[in-house]
Amino acid sequence: MIGMPLDVTFPRLKGVRWRYCSRWDEGPAAVLGMSLLRLGICQLNDWSGSAVDFVERGFKRFCSQNQVAAAKKVWVGDLRITDSLFELTEQERNQVEAEREGMSDHLYLVGDYEAAASIPIGATGARLEGEHPLLPAAFYQVFTTNLYKWMRVYDYLDAQEHAETWMEDLNEDELEASVYRKVDAEIPACIKRHSRTFKYKRARTLLQEIRPHTSVTRELIRYLLEMDTHGRGHEHAWPGQISDKDLPGIDDWLADAEYSRPGCVITWYENDAINACFDEEAQHMGENGPCQPNVALPIRLDKPSKELDEEVRRVFDHAGAMLRSLASAAKIVELIRDLYDEYLREHRIESGLPVEPGAACVRDE
Repeated sequence: MIGMPLDVTFPRLKGVRWRYCSRWDEGPAAVLGMSLLRLGICQLNDWSGSAVDFVERGFKRFCSQNQVAAAKKVWVGDLRITDSLFELTEQERNQVEAEREGMSDHLYLVGDYEAAASIPIGATGARLEGEHPLLPAAFYQVFTTNLYKWMRVYDYLDAQEHAETWMEDLNEDELEASVYRKVDAEIPACIKRHSRTFKYKRARTLLQEIRPHTSVTRELIRYLLEMDTHGRGHEHAWPGQISDKDLPGIDDWLADAEYSRPGCVITWYENDAINACFDEEAQHMGENGPCQPNVALPIRLDKPSKELDEEVRRVFDHAGAMLRSLASAAKIVELIRDLYDEYLREHRIESGLPVEPGAACVRDE
């Protein structure tokens, strides 16, 4: 038996908005949007009927103009504007909105990293040492100083701290079999010899004055000085710099939250002692509480227009500098990886970097 055909009606979706926001979302976005319009970051044709969409379009264009596409080739993360630093469930958010009197008077620029980019810098250090005995230490100092402005960096200093903590409870036989003693042993002499005495200003001066013989060294130094220029005058905007006045309860939240996840892990070679220590730490990150974001800048909306515009300009200047700096850093990381791949080919070693994002590192092959 064949049943009678059923009448089927398809709704006409053309022109229907795909996203709706509550008045709690639209109010702060409207205030920010007017400021962004006055500053030229948003444009009149960005308006589609939603203040949230208006801000989003201006913010996306701003990021694009500041080389976000180049930065994303290496850095896996998220830069966003949000109304809360705290991760809230739907139930918690509804409760906060129910208890709130009027719209929120704060927004935040928040930056975080989903995975730590792998930077095996050992082969690069050897190449730089061939140009000048002080160049590896100078390069390392300026590179890490600038990365620290935008992210937590995991390198041999973090590995040393991790190793010292765990070696306290090991006997001599266990120490001999562990990876912890290798952390100090594997530090290249060109870094260990000058790391404590080679400060940033002296390192930068050397980079400006040196005239490298090889094209790859010239590129590394050029991109590094470019990265340094983009980050000039900026400091790391840790959540801990936000006062309890700007965000009530932040001190209690920071006390319960864990340290930020690293945006990169700088090793000498694949599977070295630094990477082993990082793998151990990565397994437990976020177990005892939420991890703090790497970057958090508040925007107070309850200010006169002129003061609000100054604050928004300052926050967006920081965001633009961060993106441009990380775009230059991405070019450096790609050169470092190329030099390491060349080292692997010369020594007939197969690359062991994972092809999918993981806890320890991320790299596209």
